[in-house]
Amino acid sequence: MPVVDTTGAGDCYNAALAFSIASSEELEESALFAAQVSALAVTKFGAQTGMPTMEEVISFRAALRGN
Repeated sequence: MPVVDTTGAGDCYNAALAFSIASSEELEESALFAAQVSALAVTKFGAQTGMPTMEEVISFRAALRGN
């Protein structure tokens, strides 16, 4: 996927990291989750509108695993 706009990518990473840690995931898994979520965020324009939905995250992660 092409990078369209990096606005909000760091905020997205931090939010995803906090969400994953709060969901009792290990730090390594949380960091991976956050990286994947923020990778999706840069494929859309804008900070708020670029935030991916959980459905998009699940689909993206499945595609990365080859599912």
